[in-house]
Amino acid sequence: MLSNGDTITGIITRVSGGTLTFHSDVLGDLSIDMKKVTAMHSAREFAVGEKGEHLTRATVAAKVPVGKIELANSTVTVTLPEAKTESFPTDQLRFLIDAPTFEKDRKDQYDMLYGWTGSATAGVSIVTATNSAQTYNGAIALVRAIPTLTGLPPLSRISLNLSGTYGLAKDPTIVSGGYVYQTASITKTDILHGDTEYDHYLNRAIFVLGNASADHNFGNGLELQQAYGGGVGWSLLRSPANQLDLKFGLQYEQQQFYNNVVSGLGTPDENLIGATVSENWSRTLPHKIKFTESLALMPTFNFVQGGSAAATAGFTVPVWKQINFTVNSTDNYLGDPPQGFQRNTFQFTTGVTYTLK
Repeated sequence: MLSNGDTITGIITRVSGGTLTFHSDVLGDLSIDMKKVTAMHSAREFAVGEKGEHLTRATVAAKVPVGKIELANSTVTVTLPEAKTESFPTDQLRFLIDAPTFEKDRKDQYDMLYGWTGSATAGVSIVTATNSAQTYNGAIALVRAIPTLTGLPPLSRISLNLSGTYGLAKDPTIVSGGYVYQTASITKTDILHGDTEYDHYLNRAIFVLGNASADHNFGNGLELQQAYGGGVGWSLLRSPANQLDLKFGLQYEQQQFYNNVVSGLGTPDENLIGATVSENWSRTLPHKIKFTESLALMPTFNFVQGGSAAATAGFTVPVWKQINFTVNSTDNYLGDPPQGFQRNTFQFTTGVTYTLK
Protein backbone atom coordinates (compact mmCIF):
# COMPACT_ATOMS: atom_id res chain seq x y z
CA MET A 1 0.00 0.00 0.00
CA LEU A 2 1.22 3.49 -0.89
CA SER A 3 0.94 6.71 1.11
CA ASN A 4 -1.75 8.01 -1.29
CA GLY A 5 -3.97 5.01 -0.49
CA ASP A 6 -3.28 3.05 -3.69
CA THR A 7 -2.87 -0.71 -3.37
CA ILE A 8 -0.75 -2.57 -5.92
CA THR A 9 -0.63 -6.34 -6.28
CA GLY A 10 2.32 -8.04 -7.90
CA ILE A 11 5.82 -9.41 -7.33
CA ILE A 12 8.42 -7.74 -5.13
CA THR A 13 11.75 -7.85 -6.95
CA ARG A 14 14.07 -6.10 -4.51
CA VAL A 15 14.71 -3.03 -2.39
CA SER A 16 18.05 -1.27 -2.87
CA GLY A 17 19.19 2.30 -2.37
CA GLY A 18 15.83 3.28 -0.87
CA THR A 19 13.91 2.18 -3.98
CA LEU A 20 11.43 -0.69 -4.26
CA THR A 21 11.49 -2.56 -7.58
CA PHE A 22 8.11 -4.14 -8.20
CA HIS A 23 6.44 -6.02 -11.07
CA SER A 24 2.70 -5.69 -11.70
CA ASP A 25 0.89 -7.61 -14.44
CA VAL A 26 -1.19 -4.49 -15.09
CA LEU A 27 1.37 -1.68 -14.68
CA GLY A 28 4.57 -3.52 -15.63
CA ASP A 29 7.89 -2.89 -13.86
CA LEU A 30 7.76 -0.10 -11.28
CA SER A 31 10.38 1.73 -9.20
CA ILE A 32 8.86 3.24 -6.04
CA ASP A 33 10.52 5.36 -3.36
CA MET A 34 10.30 3.42 -0.09
CA LYS A 35 9.20 6.61 1.68
CA LYS A 36 5.89 6.28 -0.20
CA VAL A 37 5.32 2.66 0.91
CA THR A 38 3.19 2.36 4.06
CA ALA A 39 2.44 -1.37 4.02
CA MET A 40 3.83 -4.42 2.26
CA HIS A 41 3.74 -8.19 2.76
CA SER A 42 4.68 -11.31 0.86
CA ALA A 43 4.35 -15.06 1.31
CA ARG A 44 7.75 -15.55 -0.34
CA GLU A 45 10.92 -15.58 1.72
CA PHE A 46 13.32 -12.64 1.47
CA ALA A 47 16.76 -11.78 2.78
CA VAL A 48 16.65 -8.46 4.61
CA GLY A 49 19.66 -6.26 5.34
CA GLU A 50 19.76 -3.51 7.95
CA LYS A 51 21.74 -0.27 7.68
CA GLY A 52 24.80 -0.07 9.91
CA GLU A 53 25.27 -3.85 9.97
CA HIS A 54 28.87 -4.69 9.09
CA LEU A 55 28.74 -7.69 6.79
CA THR A 56 31.66 -9.88 5.76
CA ARG A 57 31.78 -13.12 3.79
CA ALA A 58 32.10 -15.02 7.04
CA THR A 59 29.19 -13.30 8.80
CA VAL A 60 26.70 -12.46 6.04
CA ALA A 61 24.77 -15.75 6.31
CA ALA A 62 24.33 -15.37 10.09
CA LYS A 63 23.62 -11.63 10.20
CA VAL A 64 21.10 -11.36 7.35
CA PRO A 65 17.67 -12.74 8.39
CA VAL A 66 15.78 -14.74 5.76
CA GLY A 67 12.03 -15.28 6.01
CA LYS A 68 8.56 -13.96 5.19
CA ILE A 69 8.38 -10.16 5.41
CA GLU A 70 5.77 -7.62 6.44
CA LEU A 71 5.96 -3.84 6.51
CA ALA A 72 3.51 -1.93 8.69
CA ASN A 73 3.60 1.09 10.99
CA SER A 74 7.04 2.08 9.61
CA THR A 75 8.48 -1.24 10.78
CA VAL A 76 9.86 -4.18 8.80
CA THR A 77 9.23 -7.58 10.40
CA VAL A 78 10.92 -10.78 9.22
CA THR A 79 9.36 -14.08 10.31
CA LEU A 80 12.10 -16.71 10.36
CA PRO A 81 11.46 -20.42 9.53
CA GLU A 82 11.72 -21.29 13.23
CA ALA A 83 8.82 -18.86 13.90
CA LYS A 84 11.06 -16.23 15.50
CA THR A 85 10.81 -12.65 14.30
CA GLU A 86 13.25 -9.79 13.79
CA SER A 87 12.11 -6.18 13.37
CA PHE A 88 13.65 -2.78 12.66
CA PRO A 89 12.45 0.64 11.42
CA THR A 90 11.70 0.94 7.70
CA ASP A 91 14.15 3.82 7.29
CA GLN A 92 16.91 1.40 8.40
CA LEU A 93 16.17 -1.04 5.55
CA ARG A 94 19.36 -1.40 3.52
CA PHE A 95 18.29 -4.08 1.06
CA LEU A 96 15.66 -6.73 0.46
CA ILE A 97 15.97 -9.57 -2.06
CA ASP A 98 14.30 -12.96 -2.53
CA ALA A 99 16.01 -15.85 -0.73
CA PRO A 100 17.11 -17.93 -3.79
CA THR A 101 18.68 -14.88 -5.47
CA PHE A 102 20.40 -13.93 -2.20
CA GLU A 103 22.06 -17.35 -1.92
CA LYS A 104 23.22 -17.37 -5.54
CA ASP A 105 24.34 -13.74 -5.40
CA ARG A 106 26.54 -14.03 -2.34
CA LYS A 107 28.15 -17.25 -3.61
CA ASP A 108 28.43 -16.18 -7.29
CA GLN A 109 26.62 -19.29 -8.53
CA TYR A 110 25.49 -17.66 -11.79
CA ASP A 111 26.94 -18.12 -15.27
CA MET A 112 29.03 -15.38 -16.89
CA LEU A 113 26.06 -13.89 -18.74
CA TYR A 114 24.31 -12.91 -15.50
CA GLY A 115 24.64 -9.55 -13.80
CA TRP A 116 25.83 -7.34 -16.65
CA THR A 117 24.76 -3.69 -16.63
CA GLY A 118 25.98 -0.70 -18.59
CA SER A 119 25.21 1.70 -21.39
CA ALA A 120 25.55 2.30 -25.13
CA THR A 121 26.11 5.81 -26.52
CA ALA A 122 26.01 7.17 -30.08
CA GLY A 123 26.42 10.63 -31.59
CA VAL A 124 26.72 12.04 -35.11
CA SER A 125 27.34 15.39 -36.84
CA ILE A 126 27.08 15.85 -40.62
CA VAL A 127 27.62 19.06 -42.61
CA THR A 128 27.23 19.19 -46.41
CA ALA A 129 27.94 22.49 -48.19
CA THR A 130 30.90 23.98 -50.07
CA ASN A 131 32.86 22.43 -47.24
CA SER A 132 31.77 19.05 -45.91
CA ALA A 133 32.36 17.41 -42.55
CA GLN A 134 31.13 14.34 -40.73
CA THR A 135 31.85 13.08 -37.25
CA TYR A 136 30.66 9.88 -35.60
CA ASN A 137 31.23 8.78 -32.00
CA GLY A 138 30.08 5.79 -30.01
CA ALA A 139 30.80 3.96 -26.79
CA ILE A 140 29.81 0.81 -24.93
CA ALA A 141 30.46 0.41 -21.20
CA LEU A 142 29.63 -2.87 -19.45
CA VAL A 143 30.11 -3.95 -15.82
CA ARG A 144 29.45 -7.24 -14.04
CA ALA A 145 29.66 -6.69 -10.27
CA ILE A 146 28.95 -9.71 -8.05
CA PRO A 147 26.96 -9.63 -5.84
CA THR A 148 24.59 -7.47 -7.89
CA LEU A 149 23.01 -6.15 -4.70
CA THR A 150 24.84 -3.27 -3.04
CA GLY A 151 25.23 -3.98 0.66
CA LEU A 152 26.49 -7.54 0.39
CA PRO A 153 30.25 -8.12 0.65
CA PRO A 154 31.76 -7.74 -2.85
CA LEU A 155 33.23 -10.80 -4.57
CA SER A 156 34.31 -9.77 -8.07
CA ARG A 157 33.89 -7.19 -10.80
CA ILE A 158 34.49 -7.31 -14.55
CA SER A 159 34.45 -4.19 -16.72
CA LEU A 160 34.57 -3.81 -20.50
CA ASN A 161 34.78 -0.43 -22.28
CA LEU A 162 34.83 0.28 -26.02
CA SER A 163 34.77 3.73 -27.63
CA GLY A 164 35.55 5.35 -30.93
CA THR A 165 35.47 8.68 -32.76
CA TYR A 166 35.82 9.08 -36.52
CA GLY A 167 35.69 12.35 -38.42
CA LEU A 168 36.50 13.59 -41.90
CA ALA A 169 36.42 17.23 -43.07
CA LYS A 170 37.01 18.14 -46.74
CA ASP A 171 37.71 21.71 -47.82
CA PRO A 172 38.01 22.31 -51.60
CA THR A 173 40.00 25.08 -53.22
CA ILE A 174 37.78 28.18 -53.49
CA VAL A 175 38.72 30.85 -56.02
CA SER A 176 36.33 33.73 -56.62
CA GLY A 177 37.02 36.94 -58.51
CA GLY A 178 40.65 35.98 -58.87
CA TYR A 179 41.07 35.75 -55.09
CA VAL A 180 41.93 32.46 -53.37
CA TYR A 181 39.62 32.22 -50.39
CA GLN A 182 40.61 28.69 -49.40
CA THR A 183 43.11 26.02 -50.40
CA ALA A 184 42.17 22.36 -50.52
CA SER A 185 42.67 20.29 -47.37
CA ILE A 186 41.46 17.13 -45.67
CA THR A 187 41.29 16.76 -41.89
CA LYS A 188 40.93 13.31 -40.34
CA THR A 189 40.03 12.16 -36.84
CA ASP A 190 40.42 8.49 -35.99
CA ILE A 191 40.45 7.42 -32.32
CA LEU A 192 39.67 3.96 -30.94
CA HIS A 193 39.93 2.64 -27.39
CA GLY A 194 39.18 -0.61 -25.62
CA ASP A 195 39.94 -1.93 -22.14
CA THR A 196 38.91 -4.69 -19.80
CA GLU A 197 39.62 -5.37 -16.12
CA TYR A 198 38.94 -8.13 -13.63
CA ASP A 199 38.83 -7.30 -9.89
CA HIS A 200 38.83 -9.96 -7.17
CA TYR A 201 37.94 -8.64 -3.72
CA LEU A 202 39.94 -9.83 -0.72
CA ASN A 203 37.59 -8.01 1.67
CA ARG A 204 35.01 -5.23 1.46
CA ALA A 205 37.54 -2.63 0.28
CA ILE A 206 40.76 -4.22 -1.03
CA PHE A 207 40.99 -6.08 -4.33
CA VAL A 208 43.60 -7.44 -6.72
CA LEU A 209 43.21 -6.75 -10.42
CA GLY A 210 44.35 -7.69 -13.90
CA ASN A 211 43.76 -5.52 -16.94
CA ALA A 212 44.44 -5.07 -20.65
CA SER A 213 43.88 -2.16 -23.02
CA ALA A 214 44.35 -1.18 -26.67
CA ASP A 215 44.39 2.28 -28.28
CA HIS A 216 44.59 3.70 -31.78
CA ASN A 217 44.96 7.48 -32.26
CA PHE A 218 45.75 9.08 -35.60
CA GLY A 219 46.18 12.47 -33.90
CA ASN A 220 49.15 11.15 -31.87
CA GLY A 221 50.63 9.18 -34.78
CA LEU A 222 49.81 6.06 -32.78
CA GLU A 223 48.80 3.07 -34.87
CA LEU A 224 48.44 0.74 -31.88
CA GLN A 225 49.18 0.90 -28.18
CA GLN A 226 48.59 -2.22 -26.13
CA ALA A 227 49.11 -2.63 -22.39
CA TYR A 228 48.84 -5.59 -20.00
CA GLY A 229 49.19 -5.37 -16.25
CA GLY A 230 48.05 -6.17 -12.74
CA GLY A 231 47.95 -4.59 -9.33
CA VAL A 232 45.88 -3.76 -6.28
CA GLY A 233 42.92 -1.46 -5.65
CA TRP A 234 41.02 0.15 -2.82
CA SER A 235 37.28 0.90 -2.93
CA LEU A 236 37.40 4.02 -0.80
CA LEU A 237 33.69 4.77 -1.32
CA ARG A 238 31.15 2.10 -2.19
CA SER A 239 27.49 3.07 -2.16
CA PRO A 240 24.82 3.19 -4.89
CA ALA A 241 25.17 6.97 -5.17
CA ASN A 242 28.88 7.48 -4.54
CA GLN A 243 31.71 5.19 -5.65
CA LEU A 244 35.45 5.89 -5.63
CA ASP A 245 38.23 3.42 -6.48
CA LEU A 246 41.99 3.99 -6.19
CA LYS A 247 44.34 1.63 -8.08
CA PHE A 248 48.05 0.96 -8.47
CA GLY A 249 49.65 -1.56 -10.80
CA LEU A 250 52.61 -2.53 -12.96
CA GLN A 251 52.31 -3.07 -16.70
CA TYR A 252 54.00 -3.90 -19.98
CA GLU A 253 53.18 -1.51 -22.80
CA GLN A 254 53.97 -1.51 -26.52
CA GLN A 255 53.51 1.49 -28.81
CA GLN A 256 53.54 1.12 -32.60
CA PHE A 257 53.62 4.26 -34.74
CA TYR A 258 52.22 5.03 -38.21
CA ASN A 259 54.13 4.01 -41.37
CA ASN A 260 57.34 3.30 -39.47
CA VAL A 261 57.75 6.94 -38.39
CA VAL A 262 60.03 7.05 -35.37
CA SER A 263 59.58 8.34 -31.83
CA GLY A 264 62.15 9.96 -29.59
CA LEU A 265 63.82 6.56 -29.26
CA GLY A 266 64.48 6.60 -32.98
CA THR A 267 62.40 3.43 -33.52
CA PRO A 268 58.99 2.77 -35.12
CA ASP A 269 57.81 1.11 -31.90
CA GLU A 270 58.52 1.19 -28.18
CA ASN A 271 58.48 -1.59 -25.57
CA LEU A 272 57.90 -0.05 -22.18
CA ILE A 273 57.78 -1.22 -18.57
CA GLY A 274 55.90 1.06 -16.25
CA ALA A 275 53.21 1.60 -13.65
CA THR A 276 49.62 2.82 -13.53
CA VAL A 277 48.21 5.03 -10.80
CA SER A 278 44.52 5.74 -11.31
CA GLU A 279 41.24 6.74 -9.73
CA ASN A 280 37.63 6.28 -10.85
CA TRP A 281 34.78 8.27 -9.32
CA SER A 282 31.04 7.99 -9.94
CA ARG A 283 28.49 10.23 -8.23
CA THR A 284 24.70 10.33 -8.58
CA LEU A 285 23.42 13.89 -8.27
CA PRO A 286 19.86 15.19 -7.67
CA HIS A 287 17.29 14.28 -10.35
CA LYS A 288 19.32 11.09 -11.06
CA ILE A 289 21.97 13.01 -13.01
CA LYS A 290 25.17 10.94 -12.97
CA PHE A 291 28.69 12.39 -12.95
CA THR A 292 31.66 10.15 -13.81
CA GLU A 293 35.34 11.03 -13.73
CA SER A 294 38.61 9.14 -14.06
CA LEU A 295 42.33 9.89 -14.15
CA ALA A 296 45.17 7.51 -15.01
CA LEU A 297 48.89 8.32 -14.87
CA MET A 298 51.20 5.82 -16.59
CA PRO A 299 54.88 6.58 -15.96
CA THR A 300 57.48 4.33 -17.61
CA PHE A 301 60.73 3.12 -16.06
CA ASN A 302 62.96 2.12 -18.99
CA PHE A 303 62.23 5.28 -21.05
CA VAL A 304 60.96 8.17 -18.96
CA GLN A 305 59.70 10.24 -21.91
CA GLY A 306 57.46 7.37 -23.00
CA GLY A 307 54.94 7.89 -20.19
CA SER A 308 51.29 8.64 -20.90
CA ALA A 309 48.11 9.78 -19.17
CA ALA A 310 44.34 9.83 -19.70
CA ALA A 311 41.52 11.79 -18.07
CA THR A 312 37.75 11.69 -18.61
CA ALA A 313 34.75 13.51 -17.17
CA GLY A 314 31.10 13.49 -18.13
CA PHE A 315 27.45 13.88 -17.18
CA THR A 316 24.56 11.55 -17.99
CA VAL A 317 21.14 13.23 -17.80
CA PRO A 318 17.95 11.10 -17.76
CA VAL A 319 15.49 11.98 -20.52
CA TRP A 320 12.87 9.24 -20.76
CA LYS A 321 12.89 5.76 -19.24
CA GLN A 322 16.26 4.25 -20.28
CA ILE A 323 17.15 7.06 -22.70
CA ASN A 324 19.69 9.64 -21.52
CA PHE A 325 21.62 12.62 -22.87
CA THR A 326 25.39 12.41 -22.35
CA VAL A 327 28.14 15.04 -22.35
CA ASN A 328 31.72 13.77 -22.13
CA SER A 329 35.26 15.14 -22.35
CA THR A 330 38.43 13.09 -22.78
CA ASP A 331 42.08 14.08 -22.79
CA ASN A 332 44.83 11.64 -23.85
CA TYR A 333 48.50 12.50 -23.38
CA LEU A 334 51.32 10.61 -25.14
CA GLY A 335 54.77 11.51 -23.84
CA ASP A 336 56.77 10.55 -26.92
CA PRO A 337 54.81 10.92 -30.18
CA PRO A 338 56.57 10.97 -33.57
CA GLN A 339 57.85 14.28 -34.86
CA GLY A 340 55.06 16.50 -36.16
CA PHE A 341 52.33 15.00 -33.96
CA GLN A 342 50.90 16.63 -30.84
CA ARG A 343 51.21 15.06 -27.40
CA ASN A 344 47.65 15.91 -26.39
CA THR A 345 44.35 14.79 -27.92
CA PHE A 346 41.26 16.44 -26.44
CA GLN A 347 37.71 15.34 -27.27
CA PHE A 348 34.36 16.87 -26.34
CA THR A 349 31.43 14.68 -27.36
CA THR A 350 27.68 14.60 -26.89
CA GLY A 351 25.30 11.78 -27.64
CA VAL A 352 22.23 9.77 -26.79
CA THR A 353 22.79 6.98 -24.27
CA TYR A 354 20.67 3.87 -23.72
CA THR A 355 21.03 2.30 -20.28
CA LEU A 356 21.34 -1.48 -20.27
CA LYS A 357 19.81 -3.28 -17.28
